Amino acid sequence: MPDNQPRAPRDGELARSNRRSAIWSRALAALVVLVVVVSGFSRLSSGGVPNRLLGNNQSGSRQTDVGDRVGRREALAAQTLDRQASALAQGSQPNYLAAWDTSTMQAQQRAETTYQNLRDLGISSLDSRYVAADVGVSLAERQRLGGDAWKADVEVSYALDGYDSSPARMTVSYTFVRRGDRVLIVDVQAATGERAPVWILGPLSVRTSGRTLVAAASAAEARRVSQHLRQAVTDVQAVLPSWRGTLVAYVPETAAQLKSVLATAPGSYDDIAAVTTTVDGSDQQGAPVVVVVNASVFDRLGPIGSHVVISHESTHAATGAAVVGMPLWVAEGFADYVGVGAVDVPVSVSARVVTRDVRRAGSPRALPSNDDFSAGQGDLELAYERAWLANRLIAAEHGERSLVRFYRSVVARPADLAGAFDHLGTTEEAFTADWRRSLRTLAARG
Repeated sequence: MPDNQPRAPRDGELARSNRRSAIWSRALAALVVLVVVVSGFSRLSSGGVPNRLLGNNQSGSRQTDVGDRVGRREALAAQTLDRQASALAQGSQPNYLAAWDTSTMQAQQRAETTYQNLRDLGISSLDSRYVAADVGVSLAERQRLGGDAWKADVEVSYALDGYDSSPARMTVSYTFVRRGDRVLIVDVQAATGERAPVWILGPLSVRTSGRTLVAAASAAEARRVSQHLRQAVTDVQAVLPSWRGTLVAYVPETAAQLKSVLATAPGSYDDIAAVTTTVDGSDQQGAPVVVVVNASVFDRLGPIGSHVVISHESTHAATGAAVVGMPLWVAEGFADYVGVGAVDVPVSVSARVVTRDVRRAGSPRALPSNDDFSAGQGDLELAYERAWLANRLIAAEHGERSLVRFYRSVVARPADLAGAFDHLGTTEEAFTADWRRSLRTLAARG
């Protein structure tokens, strides 16, 4: 499918299409290889003296010398990472900056920004493990830095204090420079093909409440999303009274930052207002979950549309749906049951796509499939409305508490949909027939 079109969510993430949000905007408008590069390393076997004159002992000795030198600098880099972590745990900015190369204004600003981001996010523990050298930096960069510089993959593990019950684990790319017997950090970026931690993106504005945290590039964006996220706590808890969790949202400033945070191809989320996913992309139960907001789409929504989007995504986050391969009509429909149910909008508006479709083509033969939530397989908005109305019907016929039990049963045993229907005293076939009739009734009301 084209990169600039919404797609079916992958395992580990659930997305909210802006086509769904656009409907709200339009309708509501009317209502309101390990490579270690060291100087001369590539010429170990072809120096100024031909190999046949060096002898095996000399060649082996030179290789051992280089290996020792590389091993020494890696050990020094690991020590630098330990010093950085200790300084962060102590809340000592001077000690943190001492682990960085602050000989240039750019590096000093990078160090200061990274430290402030970590502190503002409530990350007091940053476990770092030097994995392996990746590639050397360019000759021009080595000359600029004035030392032996290289890049290396580093595995980092961290959690947001008070929000994450377990750490996120990610691999990032550090740039190091050796100066005598010291190794210093020059920069940290996303590793190739890996997700970027939000704290390396650039200056962040972080807003927290007792149960919500928002990190954005601007104070205004953080404030707006924070208001919706706090409301989402109320909306989710209205349907799930026993939920006592927290919500976290990131708002990358640019399309490039969004791509970096999600490690996706350019354009994959051009039409997505928000996506719920694990921070590190894992599908492990208990992994930290975050709502990632696409500001370029979200900022075009009105207050009700943005309310629905954030409460919808927050439902995914609160119920663990981001790490469960469950039927999407259940996941997306239940999230809309919470989000749409939290706003005062008539069904004639919120279900106008499905009613128009039923009048034109009759009621669908089956509940939405996972493929129906891919833009390449029909009308994505239609799939969302059908899923929402299916969940709404369960609540209408069996009560909201029964809907919640049904949903939790599917989350716990996604492959046993029949068992979840059995708890309702019905079957998928019988329910589908009821749902089809309800759609025809809705369409007939005009």
